[in-house]
Amino acid sequence: MNWPPRSPYLNPIEHLWDVLEKGVKAHHTTPAPLTLLWTALDDVWQAIPVEHFCKLFESVPRRVAAVIKAREGPTRY
Repeated sequence: MNWPPRSPYLNPIEHLWDVLEKGVKAHHTTPAPLTLLWTALDDVWQAIPVEHFCKLFESVPRRVAAVIKAREGPTRY
């Protein structure tokens, strides 16, 4: 299978992982036990507005167009 050497990763879930990470880090204490980590992640996930998910979904065509325009070069995504 031919695979481009610098294949762009366009999955918008990466941006949600970033939101989750920043949200958990914003807690004043580090959730050490696994159960506290899951609780913190759930709290942050529930706080993400639905509009954020919609914006990420709607950005996919722009991401693809940017990659095509950049001809495998860097994009702002």
